[in-house]
Amino acid sequence: MRIKRKKRKVRQFTIHILAVPAFSEDMFDVPHKQCAIILLTTRTTPFLDRTDIPKLVIDIIDVEDEKEYGAFRRYHAKRVIYFVRHLPKEVTDLYVSCSKGGSRSPGCAAAIMLMSGRSDKDVWLNPFYTPNVLVFKVLCREFGLFMPDILVAIRQHMNEQAYRKAQKFKNAGKYERWQILW
Repeated sequence: MRIKRKKRKVRQFTIHILAVPAFSEDMFDVPHKQCAIILLTTRTTPFLDRTDIPKLVIDIIDVEDEKEYGAFRRYHAKRVIYFVRHLPKEVTDLYVSCSKGGSRSPGCAAAIMLMSGRSDKDVWLNPFYTPNVLVFKVLCREFGLFMPDILVAIRQHMNEQAYRKAQKFKNAGKYERWQILW
């Protein structure tokens, strides 16, 4: 008889979703020793090249078909999960970034929020984001979260509705382009 081990949650972080060009020395609200960075691109900045902040760089392109070259895969998800589980205890802020901060990083951030037991609703309701569903699904499934395609489709629908609503009123309301999620 095979015993199923319960996957332990990752701890909760303050999650910052942003584009790589937004990184600079003076943007951090907390000391560098309390920060970690996940880059879902090889695009970089001089600051990111020289910083001592722990970072994980995953070279993927923004596609949602797992058969395409450069797509997010299970081994990428395993690296993300290992990274967030093994961050030093003093890390409180997690910066999740991709080239433009609108697709891969929100998909990753939403999955990390679910892994920590939080809701991912704020990501999907932000009209500035179009979370990459491949990144989201692969991370959730690799972590062991129940995430059938219908639940992903519901999230995508919420996101489309938020975008339409923002377009109708010509503003995004309480949401910002680069968001901090508590």
